Amino acid sequence: MNARFLIPALLFSSLPVLAAPSGEPEAPAEPNARAAQEETVVRSWLVVERVDGRGRRPFRPDAVFHRHVFENGAAPPAAGETIAGENGEFEWSEREADENGWVGGRLGYAFARVESERERVVIARLRGASTLLVNGEAYVGDHYNHGWGGVPVRLRAGENLLYVNGMRGRFKLALVEPENRLVLGTWNVTRPDLRAGEAPGGELGFLVMNASLEGVESLTVRVAGSPLFVGSSVDAEGLPPLGVRSVAVRLEPASDNAVVEDEGALAFTLTLSGHPDEEPVEHALELDVVREGGVARRTFRSRVDGSVQYYAVLPPAGEREEDAATGLVLSAHGAGVHAKNQAGSYAAKPDFWIVAPTNRRSFGFDWQDWGRIDAYEVLADALARTGVDRSRVYVTGHSMGGHGAWHLAANDPDGFAAVAPSAGWQSFDTYGGRPEGELRELWHAADRASRTVDLLSNLVQMPTYILHGGGDTNVPAKEALRMFDLLREAGGRPTLHVHAGAGHWWSDGIGPKVDCLDWPGIFTLFRRNAIPALPESLDFTTVDPVVDAEHHWVRVLQPTKYGELSRVKASWNREENRVELDTENVRRLQLSGEPSRAGAFVLDGAELAGGPADFARVDGAWTRSAPPGPEEKSPARGGPLKRGFDRDFVLVVPTAGSAAENAAALARANYDAGVWWYRANGDASIVTDADFLARSVEFRGRNAIAYGNADTNAAWDRIFDAGCPVRVTRGAVALGGRSFEGDSPGALFVRPRRDDPDALAVGLASSGPRGDRLAPTLALFVSGVGYPDYCVFGPGVLTAGDGGVLAAGFFDHAWRLEEAGAGGR
Repeated sequence: MNARFLIPALLFSSLPVLAAPSGEPEAPAEPNARAAQEETVVRSWLVVERVDGRGRRPFRPDAVFHRHVFENGAAPPAAGETIAGENGEFEWSEREADENGWVGGRLGYAFARVESERERVVIARLRGASTLLVNGEAYVGDHYNHGWGGVPVRLRAGENLLYVNGMRGRFKLALVEPENRLVLGTWNVTRPDLRAGEAPGGELGFLVMNASLEGVESLTVRVAGSPLFVGSSVDAEGLPPLGVRSVAVRLEPASDNAVVEDEGALAFTLTLSGHPDEEPVEHALELDVVREGGVARRTFRSRVDGSVQYYAVLPPAGEREEDAATGLVLSAHGAGVHAKNQAGSYAAKPDFWIVAPTNRRSFGFDWQDWGRIDAYEVLADALARTGVDRSRVYVTGHSMGGHGAWHLAANDPDGFAAVAPSAGWQSFDTYGGRPEGELRELWHAADRASRTVDLLSNLVQMPTYILHGGGDTNVPAKEALRMFDLLREAGGRPTLHVHAGAGHWWSDGIGPKVDCLDWPGIFTLFRRNAIPALPESLDFTTVDPVVDAEHHWVRVLQPTKYGELSRVKASWNREENRVELDTENVRRLQLSGEPSRAGAFVLDGAELAGGPADFARVDGAWTRSAPPGPEEKSPARGGPLKRGFDRDFVLVVPTAGSAAENAAALARANYDAGVWWYRANGDASIVTDADFLARSVEFRGRNAIAYGNADTNAAWDRIFDAGCPVRVTRGAVALGGRSFEGDSPGALFVRPRRDDPDALAVGLASSGPRGDRLAPTLALFVSGVGYPDYCVFGPGVLTAGDGGVLAAGFFDHAWRLEEAGAGGR
């Protein structure tokens, strides 16, 4: 039995019933857990249409969840029963799956009963829907219908109540009993390609699941069977009961002069062990060997969570003109497109590397949040490998990737020499839309980086080529026309080409490969432009220094008001050795390079003599000041909430509460880890509070995500600072001078981690198990959804959406409560 998960494992097997019984990785492969065993398909359902809307919002009404799942002992639905919500009143009706097990229709929820002779763990393969609820416990589904092998779920002895929601169309649910308690998810392996003529190596990432009610203390992974790689053994962090995680292994060359010789595939064996009384799981894997000059996958470990991610590279080929500079094109793919296919849509150029990141998945995060971070991690790795000069980096993309090109360029105007969106949409508010609500302004302020139009002053400075199909019915051409008009009105000089009659994905044989990506005019623009080295005039807007703080020689360290735009207009007069700056919503800023050594600085009309170029606005007046210390927000450590998941984060679950409290928190953390794996190809390690305290040195520099509350999580006061204005205890949430009592209020908040000057701490807190039950209705890992620094909420969100939010807003520069502002409460 796993010592680290001993208490949760015992409690999990006796988890209280939450709903009482009534009277990428490209192609799916068979899992090792009874791959050949026949699935048990759930065929008989009660279904209801979408009673409430979903959309990109942090809290949403959910009448079905409120009536049938949230309360312990709630009765399941019956055929003919009606239920009302945002979209009107609807009736539950019986529905049978078709001969292949699929259930179709415009559905919001489906309900089924499943009998089990004993308590057991099965692999639930839910396809076409985002969430499976089994007796009130939430599990991630295969929303995008990749055909992957499912996740472990617990069935109790007797009748089990199952709910499915978040359908994307038709759905199917099959249950399979695993052959092994430790499951190697070979359908989701992130692997590098090997290139003929080059040295072998790279990072390998793969899914591991614990299909048992006992924790696994540690995992041992062995790689063997290939003459090109060193046989190795790696110990990795263990798994809680029903846990899922992505494990990383480094493939080391067998010698310094090892070289991949032929195209084809290279086979090796991966062996996984964890449960001491179970035989190791073994599986044969292959790495593709691609020809010299072909598109290849490269892998790396992400700083976000230590997981293995990949990108695709098409190297230059052909004769380069004398003195022609070599550039790097970052190409963002559309929804559902794999990075290798994206890079393969281009013909090789003599003067460009084509680099296609993944957005962490083929759907990922719309190139926002962790999709944006992925783009920058890929860019850093690619620049280090290729040696391309940083001034010769360009960004383009198609469809969702076209939005990604807008998004990256708008938020980082000195990061790219030119931008070229193809079939790109402007923002979630122009394409698809986001729901209205009482706190809409606050939620959008927490996700302001996605509002492209707010950052037009950044984009007008950048050479821009806009490409769109005139007959595009997926992303209408009006998205391109609107951006073209806005940029022109703001003083920009964009180039626009709308290809007559072309649809969403098109090619007319004009360019060397796929025209909607490999368009000649785009590369002509790229060749003509480079990022300027030291411009004398700057105009920079940032949504938050955590997103982008630096523009050439100006660095914004803190805004005056968080959740609002900050803008700096700067001019440097070389002859007079003088810098003038006009600012909006800037509290601290810093200059670098030659302008920082000017003899005079004029900030918003006030002149300061030459000297250190670190400035702060104090009582409305600018003065010199040291950069912010660890006790204040900074570009490296600040909110809003999602930024807590940016730095090698670890989920810390409680063991100091009651059986029900600990088990509810662990179930919530397991669900979050599953969603993170599915959406981000990620690894969310889960540790107990006791383990976190005992091994605190190992967790230095990592963001800590704490579940439960100060009474149930023994690590709480080690993780959160003494001045934290949010205090969650058993039966109450305190915020400043306010208190919200009962066992259902929950709180989401981000703070500086108390025992670490560099890391953040996030509270996914509840005052009791009822608060944890609300977790499946949140949208922590959904792009376009913004959570500010703190939110306090109760079950009222299930009926009133924003009306059930008790408090929400941003902390100030010193992590103190400030007036709600920006639509807060």
